[in-house]
Amino acid sequence: MCPVPGPLYRMLMGYKEAPVDELRRHYSRSVEDSFSTFIAEHVACLTVALGGSVDLVVLVPSSSRPGRASLECAEGLAERVVSALGPGARWLPSALQRARGDIGPMRPNALAYVVPGSCRPDVRGSRVLLLDDVYVSGSRAQSAAAALRLSGARTVLVVPLGRVVRPERFATHAAFVATSGTRNGHEARCVMVQRGIDQAGAGSE
Repeated sequence: MCPVPGPLYRMLMGYKEAPVDELRRHYSRSVEDSFSTFIAEHVACLTVALGGSVDLVVLVPSSSRPGRASLECAEGLAERVVSALGPGARWLPSALQRARGDIGPMRPNALAYVVPGSCRPDVRGSRVLLLDDVYVSGSRAQSAAAALRLSGARTVLVVPLGRVVRPERFATHAAFVATSGTRNGHEARCVMVQRGIDQAGAGSE
């Protein structure tokens, strides 16, 4: 969970927006550590959720910034994530590009992203792990997942590093925090457990 403000939110903004190069590199290393540690601890859970081992690792592109996905700024992330997943997983950030469709809060759009023709053979039939940095309403990640599915991905699992929560402003966030707070350790971060919590009614703005 990622309260605003808070250290996790500062890290997730800092790795791409900090005004000093050394500070961006510092936050990037923290992003790499967090993702690779999570995946190493939960690789069996990811396999269950996807219905098999990960074939492709794809990044959610920005909805506003052109060019590379923000997570590509974390230069060591590819090697560490693929290593944590084990043999068979391929890093393919080029599998998604921003398209013309609009995305709004709580309004995902499968036409907001596109899989380039050169990547469609790789995506078709694959189990895709879709990494994101910050999850707010989920529209961006859901739009990216829908674009992958439209291009033939077998299954897509979104793993965000931080889910923004503002329990002081939103009752649904307070309920999400309360439900998540009954768990600890592995269960507090497990994609299988979180999927059940999400289905129980955690919303966003």
